[in-house]
Amino acid sequence: MGATKTTRKPPEWLLGWERLLVNRAQPYAVQQEDGSYRWVKESCTLDLLREHLAGRVTLALSSLDEAGGAHWACLDADAPESLGALVHLHAALAAMGWPGIVEASRRGGHLWLFCADVVPAALLSRALRGVLGRLEHQGLRLPKLEVYPDKENRLGHAVRLPLGVHRKTGRRYPLLDADGLPLRFASRPAAVRYVLALPRIPLHFLRASWEMPVVSLPAPSPRPGATRSPIIRWVDAEISPLDLLAEMAPDSAMQRVGQGYLGFCPLHDDAAPQNDGSPGRPSFYAVQHRTYGWSWRCLSTNCHFNDGPMKHSFRLFCELHHCSAREGIQLARRRWPQLGEE
Repeated sequence: MGATKTTRKPPEWLLGWERLLVNRAQPYAVQQEDGSYRWVKESCTLDLLREHLAGRVTLALSSLDEAGGAHWACLDADAPESLGALVHLHAALAAMGWPGIVEASRRGGHLWLFCADVVPAALLSRALRGVLGRLEHQGLRLPKLEVYPDKENRLGHAVRLPLGVHRKTGRRYPLLDADGLPLRFASRPAAVRYVLALPRIPLHFLRASWEMPVVSLPAPSPRPGATRSPIIRWVDAEISPLDLLAEMAPDSAMQRVGQGYLGFCPLHDDAAPQNDGSPGRPSFYAVQHRTYGWSWRCLSTNCHFNDGPMKHSFRLFCELHHCSAREGIQLARRRWPQLGEE
């Protein structure tokens, strides 16, 4: 009797890549040597995804599933020298609770936004366009954008997957950090794991975003600029939310996820089910930007700090002490004696 043939289980990072990006397996598109794409009426397999990452083929996948849902949105800026504006847009969206990642491209860049679950493409598109409109109303100059998904209940526009090789140029365009600098990875699987660890936008947040009031972007240091208190400005500029949580709420267990940090929220019960019935999960998100500094928000609908603009360190300091701003100033003066009197 011959030996039994065993099938090797695909690595978890490759399965996660498939779950994250494949809205529908069939059809898929293959980029040609001149940069154009050709639809292939077959299923996109794990082997094809692996070949894309290896640079031997370049795939583009539909931005919609068969039922008009989507796992992700992509903002495509193809105008020359639009990459810098896309990086600024990425920071502005992150400050409003829309984390994502920028990928450079041949003429500009792609800003990828990943959803926690499959969401109706109509809702995703409306919420995203609404947030972009609010940012533009506030004075943020947006680059010329194509927003995907751009269709409902039809075969969606094909978008080239990240981390592949552009067939026309032969280049593999990098993912960028919050400052617009290329991220370096030891291997392609390491890059995939980095993307898989990025925060994802939950369905309830998309629904709330459609009705979210206009908010201002976080101001440059000192933050927030509207306060007259030098103590508040100092805490916002110098104290990290991570240090406050490590000292006063260590059970938050903050972990690096992409360009920010995610952990259990100390301001509500993260284990409780969400308003939409989905299970509780770590939801306290903090991010640092070179210009805007530290900011934070809770991504759970169970939390009072789910809506509105991102908050800063002094607000977290007061919430953890269950005190008013006036009391927080006195506590901060005792906690950091170098502050002295106002």
